[in-house]
Amino acid sequence: MDADAELDLLYRVPPEDFVAARAAAVARARAEADTDSARAIAAARRPTRAAWLANLLVDDARDEVEGLLALAPVLADAQRSLDGAALREVSAQRTRLVGALARRAAALGRAAGARVDPGLERDVRWVLESALADPELADRVRSGRLERYERHSGFGPLAEPDSGPPAPRTSPPHTSSPPTSTDRDAEPAPGTGAPPDTGASRPDGDGELSRRRREARRREAERRAAEEQERRAAQRHARAVAEAEKAVETARLAAHDADREREDTRDRAALAAGRRDDAHRRVAELTAELARARSAAEDADRARDEAERAARDAAARADRAGEDLARAEEILDGLRSD
Repeated sequence: MDADAELDLLYRVPPEDFVAARAAAVARARAEADTDSARAIAAARRPTRAAWLANLLVDDARDEVEGLLALAPVLADAQRSLDGAALREVSAQRTRLVGALARRAAALGRAAGARVDPGLERDVRWVLESALADPELADRVRSGRLERYERHSGFGPLAEPDSGPPAPRTSPPHTSSPPTSTDRDAEPAPGTGAPPDTGASRPDGDGELSRRRREARRREAERRAAEEQERRAAQRHARAVAEAEKAVETARLAAHDADREREDTRDRAALAAGRRDDAHRRVAELTAELARARSAAEDADRARDEAERAARDAAARADRAGEDLARAEEILDGLRSD
């Protein structure tokens, strides 16, 4: 027996039918005396409903799932670089792909006869988003044999074990200051014999050169200030995006828990309804049986009454026959005596 092929088929079986299908596969393996396959199949665990839909999705759209998982390093680079535009672009692409794949998985589940409500579809979204953040989970998703998944707190790929927080881009410290009168009109060193520069005797070319230098320093300062402002704005935007995504995650977790609680409540209600229906069926069966017993008792009563009437009639006939016999014997005795 090909255990891998059997497991691939098994993880596409709806969860409610998984145990029976697993038992049948184990029985087939044992019938073929394939103990290794029987042991491997028996160790398979029933997947959650969201994991089952993810398995159907991988089987039906493996290339699209791989395309989504390929965004993980791109998202990591955008987060490390604090590139706001790149982060917005890859986040939008991730949201678009996750939504489309989750809807496709839900459609596959409905085609298989399962009831897929919005809460379960959100669970599938969470599976896919968590796989983007967790390489080990991504490998389990790729295998098509996902059983369950762990929530990942946060967005984007997990940091490498030895990596620290991304370092912001820095620019050289700005140490220049506007030129002072001392800078502009510095006196020559003592002993040079040069007269002090009063400005009136400076050639026009020197004044123009000084002005151009001041202008170049001013433009350089403005450029550095603009770069610093842009860097800080990118950092603020990245922090705002992270906070917004964290808020979305918190809301999604709350919705996930509420949906799961609703599903549990529905399951308990369905179980109670099943027990109620069984009880009503049993009552109906007992009522019918009681009605049959009553009918049988009534038939027995009628038969008894008829038997009693027949007995009374027979007794009366016997009495009359006895009387007739006595008269006949009396007549016979009289005839003999004559």
